[in-house]
Amino acid sequence: MCVREAATIFFAEPELVVGLGRRVLFVNPDDLQIFKEIELPPDLGLRGQGSRESCPAPAPAPAPSPATAPGPGPGGEEQQLAAAAAAAGKQAEEKASGSGAGTGNGSAAVQNVAYSPDGQLLAVTTSGGQKALLLYRTRPENARLLSARPLARAASALRFCSDSSSVLVTDKTGDCYQYDCVEVEAAPRLLLGHLSVVYDILWSEDQQHIITCDRDDKIRVTNYPATFDIHSYCLGHREFVSGLALLTDRHIASASGDKTLRVWNYIQGKELLQHELPAPAVRLLVRQLEPERVYQAAVLFYDHVDALGLYRLERGAADDDSWSVTATQLVRAEAGTWNISNFTLTADRIYVTGAENERLSLRVYDIATGQRAASGVPEGWLKMVLDGLGANEEGGPPFIPEDLSVWFKKRFDNVSDYLERKKRRIEEQQQQKCG
Repeated sequence: MCVREAATIFFAEPELVVGLGRRVLFVNPDDLQIFKEIELPPDLGLRGQGSRESCPAPAPAPAPSPATAPGPGPGGEEQQLAAAAAAAGKQAEEKASGSGAGTGNGSAAVQNVAYSPDGQLLAVTTSGGQKALLLYRTRPENARLLSARPLARAASALRFCSDSSSVLVTDKTGDCYQYDCVEVEAAPRLLLGHLSVVYDILWSEDQQHIITCDRDDKIRVTNYPATFDIHSYCLGHREFVSGLALLTDRHIASASGDKTLRVWNYIQGKELLQHELPAPAVRLLVRQLEPERVYQAAVLFYDHVDALGLYRLERGAADDDSWSVTATQLVRAEAGTWNISNFTLTADRIYVTGAENERLSLRVYDIATGQRAASGVPEGWLKMVLDGLGANEEGGPPFIPEDLSVWFKKRFDNVSDYLERKKRRIEEQQQQKCG
């Protein structure tokens, strides 16, 4: 079986986390030593993932309270809302019992990994024969597995809430589920849905809004917990929105396949900045440099001579909605010589993963110069990390990054042919009249 997912890599102070296949490594970026690792259990104990018993129907989002519910319009709007919630739960149950859920007998591979804000929990979603959400307690224990809950579909994004009490998982059909991290065996709740793949998800610090972006160019801001109510849209992108980042309590950044980096006031659904990129953006990371004011946005490009772009985002006055890009740096990262799939940033380095000869490769670059890190990376360290992930094992599965070309929408032009035929028909009619 070929692994067709991006190798997971991210930095969560003080750990660099790298995941591939069945393993997740925790690396100290200061001394570059592996000090902890997780290996997925051979059997996640999902008892046949395709059955209704093993994947109970998610509870629907809560119905509106009398104080917030809309008035009883024609046809009984309250009954319509209740019926819609019940239908959503039934649809999720059908998805869970469908053929896409897998047999439960195949192997599982790490797909997405996320740390909780308090650093106590680690969430892992898996792909392959056993699609699941695994919840680990990482401190003070050495990654103790708390629960393994089946997923109806392969996950596309993962995000904890600010108090670490629950985690959101979106799947590749556009649905978003909430999983409780206190009652770790509780059934998921279906919160909202898109009509296309959701590529990223945010949860505001005050937990009042869930922000999602999808392949259909949209950024949607949904009220929480009343997720039947859409607060606003941030519209303007002309291609898939590949990444979101929370800047302040009312500002977000987004990157898109339309070659733009944008900043929004998501409360108002208002665009504040549009910066042109040299190529479509397929990943977005943002680091805070000065609280509420200065950020570094890093973008991974699709099929370009430069692999990465680093942009310094600065806000005007504290009560101002003006934003600007004050510095730009392009990083080659040897694009074109290997198939780059993912990256992460620390204060002074860029860690990039990709495929070289169908094997996972990991390279380190200096964030100031964009060149290969010449110091601070002990000889043999990269090989040690790759060996720890099993990337160099003989006979192991090849690593083939996801084909991102399918993210772009196929556009069909049936108007040009019609206009050309109409033009010829008019010309023929004029010739007949003249004859």
